[in-house]
Amino acid sequence: MSILNTVSHRALACLLLTGAALLGGCAVAPSSPSAMTPETIATAKQSPKTVSVAATGGKGVATDAAMADAVAASIEKAKTFSKVIKGAGADYQLTVTLMSLDMPSFGMSFTCKTEMAWSLKRADGSAAWQEVIKSEGTAGAGEAFVGSERAKMAIERSIRENIAQGLSKISNQNL
Repeated sequence: MSILNTVSHRALACLLLTGAALLGGCAVAPSSPSAMTPETIATAKQSPKTVSVAATGGKGVATDAAMADAVAASIEKAKTFSKVIKGAGADYQLTVTLMSLDMPSFGMSFTCKTEMAWSLKRADGSAAWQEVIKSEGTAGAGEAFVGSERAKMAIERSIRENIAQGLSKISNQNL
């Protein structure tokens, strides 16, 4: 093999690896709760009751703790309930379960589809409301150079939209 041929093979391999890293989903740090907290939530009414929040099913950038903190911050911001209580003693227990995150593994633009189960129970354990909510979030090629960052942004946007929908639906309940 000639030296020119060897150099061009190495250059091609380097170019392909760089492209895969930029377009693909490399590992990134977990999201912060603020990145998953909606700016605005359309609420019908505000409950004078208290609530505790738990999240399960978290994975990758969307950890259980970050999702629970984002839901709690969103409740406080929209005043869906009078107060979020850590631990026992609240009038209601809200559990949000991340059931699925569907996302392409590479591309210039990422659209994340999220499915989360919402369950609101009274202090006595009886069901007050439950629903599975689907949402989407997209991050385009011009928003971040690295593919993994675009993927993270799409996940955050999809979860943020899910939280906004969930709390809006709760605010329509007679609690």
